[in-house]
Amino acid sequence: MRQSPSEAAPQKTSMVTTLIVISVAVFVLQQVLNVFLPGPFGRENSFMSQWFALSGHNFQQLKVWTLLSYGFLHSTAGFFHILGNMLGLFFIGRLIEPTIGRERFLSLYLAGTLLGGLTYLLFHFNGSGPVVGASASVMAILALFCLLNPERPITLLIFFIIPVTVKPKWVFWGSLAISAGGILLYELPGNSNVAHSAHLGGLLAGILYYRYVHNRSTAFFSASHARPTVEQPAWFKRRKKTEAHISYKVNRSNRDQLQSEVDRILDKINASGFGSLTEHEKHTLDRAKDLLSR
Repeated sequence: MRQSPSEAAPQKTSMVTTLIVISVAVFVLQQVLNVFLPGPFGRENSFMSQWFALSGHNFQQLKVWTLLSYGFLHSTAGFFHILGNMLGLFFIGRLIEPTIGRERFLSLYLAGTLLGGLTYLLFHFNGSGPVVGASASVMAILALFCLLNPERPITLLIFFIIPVTVKPKWVFWGSLAISAGGILLYELPGNSNVAHSAHLGGLLAGILYYRYVHNRSTAFFSASHARPTVEQPAWFKRRKKTEAHISYKVNRSNRDQLQSEVDRILDKINASGFGSLTEHEKHTLDRAKDLLSR
């Protein structure tokens, strides 16, 4: 049976596409506010950063929603910030979403935003500098991809030009090292505008998802222990369970008795011919042909 096009259930838009559309729409809104409602002396409009960017100052003012909303804002000083994050979300997300599903992908993405924000506050709770961007969320899905596919070669474009092929497990460890080192060498001394702490929090979100949700094992880079992401139909599980408990028993004494009866009938055939057999003996041979051949 086939459904007609009008009866077919409509496919949901992928969560990757939805998140990209929302992020780009918010970025456009930021630019519109900067153009039509600029701040004093032509500076960028501060409304979005005051109410939706994450900072220690905003959090202390009980703007707790900024722990998630900052992930949908981006720097308006150029296009490279949002471009890099959206490319990462697109290329990595389209590989991860079919594996874990639409709803779980959104949960992982937001968990990366949340844990990235909390890690940033851990180092900057008394600071006023805001952090924006989806980098922590992208780091979360990057970590999960690397943990699920440690040996699968991937090609990265360094500076969008130079192709480099590397295994994801090295990308994972490299990202951890860069984030941890960036916090100590650049972020805390105030030598960089990159929120390495938020990146580290995003990576931790991907690790925790892999450990406690997807894999449920203490071993990293071990796909053999991964739980199936698609649940088997109930009818298949019932059938499989039933078949697993079926045992075939052979009554050996009955089989030996039948074999003895067949031997007797064969001896009778050799002595008197097939025509001397009774109908019952002929039926016994037919039945023995099927049973003894198994």
